[in-house]
Order: sequence, then C-alpha cells, then structure tokens
Amino acid sequence: MSAPIPVVQVLVSTRPGGGPQHVLAVALGLRARGWRPIVAAPPDGVMFEQFRAAGVETVVLRADRLGPLTAWRLRRLIREHGARLVHSHGKGAGLHGRVAARLVGVPAVHTFHGLHYERYPAPVRAAYLAMERRLARSTRVIVNVSRAQEAEGLALGLFTARQSRVIPNGVDVARLAARALDREGARAALGLPASATVVGTAARFDEVKQLDVLLRAAAVPRATYTLVLIGTGPEEPRLRRLAGEFGLGARVVFAGERPEAACLFRAFDVFAAPSRKEGMPLAVVEAMALGLPVVASDIPGHRETLSAASEGLVAGTVEAFAVGLAAATADAARRARMGALNRTRARSEFDVREMLKLLEAAYREALGL
Repeated sequence: MSAPIPVVQVLVSTRPGGGPQHVLAVALGLRARGWRPIVAAPPDGVMFEQFRAAGVETVVLRADRLGPLTAWRLRRLIREHGARLVHSHGKGAGLHGRVAARLVGVPAVHTFHGLHYERYPAPVRAAYLAMERRLARSTRVIVNVSRAQEAEGLALGLFTARQSRVIPNGVDVARLAARALDREGARAALGLPASATVVGTAARFDEVKQLDVLLRAAAVPRATYTLVLIGTGPEEPRLRRLAGEFGLGARVVFAGERPEAACLFRAFDVFAAPSRKEGMPLAVVEAMALGLPVVASDIPGHRETLSAASEGLVAGTVEAFAVGLAAATADAARRARMGALNRTRARSEFDVREMLKLLEAAYREALGL
C-alpha cells in the first residue's frame, strides 16, 4: 500500500469561522481517505488547538502577516514535510501558499471562500485583482465554492474556466447532529429562557455580513423575539452601540466566539443571514442540516444554497427582514415546513462525502495521478 500523500493546507486564521471549520472537515476527510493533511496556520484562535486535538498535523505559520519571510518559511515547511501539493484558503494564505509552492516546484490549489473586494479603495482594489490574476498563472486548480462565485471570478479574469472546479462546502450531517446540543441544552449554554422566541445567527462581525440589519429589524415595535449574535469582529463595537441606541437591552445577546457554533443552533427558532455577499455560507448550510428555518438575504450565494424558490429569501433590507422574521417567528407550521425542506436539501446537496470526492479528484488532477 502506497504511503499517504502529504498536502499542506494554508489558513490565514484559526479563529472560529467557516474557513477553519471547512479545513477541519477537509483534513479529517482526507486523512480517512489515505492522504496526509498538514495544516499551516497562525495560532490566533481556538481552532488551532482543535486541529491538534483532532489528531491533524498542525504547524505555526503566520499567514496573517504580509512579507517575504512568511512564504520563505512555508517553502521550508513544504520541503521538511515532503509535501507534494499546497492548498491555500483565503487572501493572505493564497499569496503565501502559491508563492511558496512555486518556489519549491509543487502544484498549488487555491480556494476562494467568497470574493470580497468592492469596498477597497480603487487603487487597492485594482492591485488586489491584478495580484490574483498573476497568482492564477501558477495555480493548477482554482476551487470555487459556488457557481455564482465562479461566474463572477471568470468575469473578473481571476482564473480560466479550465482551471476552475465548483466544489460547494459540505457538512458532515451525522457528526453535526450527534454533537449538536438539544434545544434545552443549547439555550442553557447561551443563557436563554426556555420559553423565549429566538432568532439567531453566527458570523464574523464584518460589514459585509450586515448584522446591523438584524438589530434594526429587532427594534421594530411589533418584534418581541430575542436576537442572538454568535461571533466577534471589527463591527462589534458599532453593533453593541446600535443595540443600546435601539433600547434592545436583554432582547439581544452577544454570545461571543464559540468553537463549533453550529452545536448551539438548536437554541434558535429561526436562523437569520442578512449578508450583502457570500460565496457558500457554511453556517447557513449547518443550520439547514439541523432542520432550522432560515431567513436570508436574496443574494446569489444564498439562492444557490437555499434554492431560488425558498420562501426564506428576502430583500436585504431592514423592512424585508422585519417582515420575514415576523412571519417565521409567528407561525410554527411555517417554520416546520421550511426546516424540513432545508434539512432535505442540505443532506442531498451539501454532504461532506461529495465535497471530499470532488476535492480528491481535483488533487489527483493537480498531481497528474
């Protein structure tokens, strides 16, 4: 039997979030299929130790810092571990990973977990897009997490159709269902009353997530539900200030960063996702897999995840979310119907086994196997 093929997975952060959770699922799945995943990432979050606790080889790499030394250190790491392929995730990791792979002479695979550049100043935006186009020349396979993202990237000239593979994020439904707390346990962990009506979300507190839309919707006079925000990020001070200005008081809970946040999703009656833009939102897929109704902004990433026909899609405005959340929280039959459809779709369209099969095929293609 041949020895496992070492593959370096480069991450820009190990704070709780979709990217690190995705890489953990990839690492565990690849290891079970006879590969040898090695995660190279900064120890800036609790996921770093979670990789190690799961038995995944994990090494410190400050991929969150720009500079030639990072790529040089990654080059040395690739050689020391005999890695035959480098797979990078996200902007900074994509730069260091592909430069180092080229220096060593091994193939590079890069995953775009969303294309976010619109809010950059014009010169920065132009420089970023130019850098991605140049890096694509030394990238064997580009993984796009949705068809909508692939179409956008092709239009921007960030890669060619020949390079691109659409591989949606997958969820290990059985593992998630087994690890997720029941409603009572999840509410106890979040300090929520058992009888409360709860709308919740889990996201990095970033402007693109538009979490202020949820606060404004919760402040509508007829809204009586409790809003739970799991996560942290640069927007947190502003969001806390808005919650105070709106007089939400105990009706909004800032739950902080939570490793494996999806294990708490059963505390929610409704999952909300007001993002302005997404690639393939892992938290939404996890909520669907647990049978939660989802109210989400009507953007390409959410349409592709929930299906364009989902009654949970609404305009990304305060008014639309206020109406959509009111309708969902007031109607148990509606929630049950939406949740059942979501569970079926998650299990049929976003199963981790299909994701791993497609990713393994991309690796073999990149390696010429």
